[in-house]
Amino acid sequence: MRRFLVPVILALVMAAMLISTPAASAQNEMTVSIQDFSFDPDQITVAPGTTVTWVNDGQTPHTVTSTDGKDLDSATLQPGDSYSFTFEDGDAGETYAYHCSIHPQMTASVKVSSGGGGGGASTSASASMSSSASASASPAASASASAPQRLAETGGISLPLVAAAALLGLGIGAVVAIRRTS
Repeated sequence: MRRFLVPVILALVMAAMLISTPAASAQNEMTVSIQDFSFDPDQITVAPGTTVTWVNDGQTPHTVTSTDGKDLDSATLQPGDSYSFTFEDGDAGETYAYHCSIHPQMTASVKVSSGGGGGGASTSASASMSSSASASASPAASASASAPQRLAETGGISLPLVAAAALLGLGIGAVVAIRRTS
């Protein structure tokens, strides 16, 4: 019985460690879908250094255009096209309100959290149009549509943390059961 439970306990501990380890890329990229004449999600909060990619998943052209004159500004995005913008340390604490210049009723915003590095007064950000932002869609647009997303923090307990604690509890329970039977 004891020979059987030791590998089970080790497997539970390893599973707890794997579940509680966050994916590094999920923290640096975010995708916003443009479809049905809206941005989804329409309000996000990102850390400095995060690249947000807007993908036109709809059937009509759209833009990502700053409402308040900041650097956020795409060309017209045809269906399947994408536009990426990286929010830098100098953007910490800033909110980027934007809209579609073709459909002004489409509005959204990106808030850059102030938890990053130096919060200087400049708003230096690098924007790059995807090579797919041409008259025809390309595989690059499809690839960016499947980029990992990071949801806004809700203040709740992390599910991986709960799962890791449960697995660790099961492992401890198994050790106690082994000691009682021997």
